[in-house]
Amino acid sequence: MTTRELYKAVIAHIDGEALPYGLTEGELREGFESLIAKLDARNEKARSKPRKADPAVEARKNVIAEFITGTDGEFTADEIAEFTGLTAPQVASAMRVHVSAGIVTKGTRKVDSKHSKVTYVIGA
Repeated sequence: MTTRELYKAVIAHIDGEALPYGLTEGELREGFESLIAKLDARNEKARSKPRKADPAVEARKNVIAEFITGTDGEFTADEIAEFTGLTAPQVASAMRVHVSAGIVTKGTRKVDSKHSKVTYVIGA
């Protein structure tokens, strides 16, 4: 049975029609269990493959690590980007890792009466 036939059978069953192709509910269940097993096998295979480290990502990690080890204070992603030559989104992405590891603390700084910016407190 093709996946398309399986889907059509389910739709027909939901609509209250008799199952097409002479299928039983048990065969329908078996069809979906087979599809789930194939998905699980494919996902497991993908998880087991080692991922290649992206040199650009590794370089950004190193730049941020140098900044963190050589600096104390409170900075926004924009300010860190200025110092490191990275973009603010690249900095924010890298800093999330350091915040979750407890190396950096996340804070806020008021910009004006309505706005504030996320800051990263380093070495405090």
